Amino acid sequence: MVNPLPMPPKKSTASASEAPAAPKPGAARLFLVYGTDDLSATRKADDLVAKLCPPEEQAFGLETIQPESGTDTADPVCAVLRNTLEALLTPPFLGGHKTVYLRGAPFFDPLTEPGKFAAVKAEVERLVDLIKKGLPEGVFFVLLTDKVNKSTTFYKTFKSLGDVHVFDEPEKDKEAEEDFIPRVEKMLADQGLSMPRPVFNAFLDRTGFSLRQAENEIEKLAVYLGDRKTASLADVQLMVAPIRESKFWEFADTFCDGDLAETLQVMRRMFAQGVSPVALIVNLENRLREIVVLSDCLKRGWARVSGGDWPKLSWSLPAEGEALLATLAKDPRKGNPYAVAQMAAQANRLPPARWYRWLTAAVDAQAAMTGGEAVAPEVALEIFAARLLGELAAKT
Repeated sequence: MVNPLPMPPKKSTASASEAPAAPKPGAARLFLVYGTDDLSATRKADDLVAKLCPPEEQAFGLETIQPESGTDTADPVCAVLRNTLEALLTPPFLGGHKTVYLRGAPFFDPLTEPGKFAAVKAEVERLVDLIKKGLPEGVFFVLLTDKVNKSTTFYKTFKSLGDVHVFDEPEKDKEAEEDFIPRVEKMLADQGLSMPRPVFNAFLDRTGFSLRQAENEIEKLAVYLGDRKTASLADVQLMVAPIRESKFWEFADTFCDGDLAETLQVMRRMFAQGVSPVALIVNLENRLREIVVLSDCLKRGWARVSGGDWPKLSWSLPAEGEALLATLAKDPRKGNPYAVAQMAAQANRLPPARWYRWLTAAVDAQAAMTGGEAVAPEVALEIFAARLLGELAAKT
């Protein structure tokens, strides 16, 4: 499910393809770059920094502050913010220009950790106060983060006094088809690679809507394939790391596709990687619960799945349907549209009664694995998969 492409994303307050102008008197000296499309946001921020402070001037004109991985408790976060404040207050060397680049700092949403810590809020307020008063002459500030809260004084200050650039990954299947997928296809073309459509679908299933993840995995595939230019399903399964609920998604997805041989192969590979069979069955139960709901909605005519390689799910709910889905802990209408459509396509292959029986069997299998029975959990899971998916194999 899958990201360099100098293409503008759909959701941006400023185009990624526009090169920022060199600093001019009266030009913005504050730049906020954020969004869930980490690759595009990072490239934009790096590009801004390169234009504000060219490489030949960076020895004395650039100060980059990047939190270490795992900096998510109050004390180290506050230290990063204090260092940023100090850097902004330090005059440029010999009276020239100076750019302060705070890179990859997820501190600016007061509703989530670490932004919600009182000490962190206090340091952010100090930073905002400085920005409101005005940076020292010749100082520029570029801030890169994953998300911000638009209702905060922090965001409003950047919005009113500087430039804000937003890069978000697609949230709807239409956006994915119109923006994200063509960009991934261009990445493949740039590497001289191709994938049959089913292989490409499997690739996207593993990468999710992450351009950075897709780019990294395509580069890995290019090195692995060597002179070969067409990637196979086996190549993707071997080389592309799954990130959508990690490995658990792959097992549940393969099982619900109904392929017994492939399911056993994936299962045994995960056992070899140390994945718990109990964790696999629990995740499969969660998937089957969602499919039971989708299958029932399809049978009632409340939902309709269409399309082939790129399934689409449309809803037409009566009042009772609206009320019923609204009470669910996991309303399918609020899930990732692409993932839910894929599950709906799976649900459409079998009647609701079959999916419900399989869910019940999965619950029983979990109880057997954790109830102290003599059969090893790995063997119990293989027997479970062979018994249920064997029903389909027996009919073919």
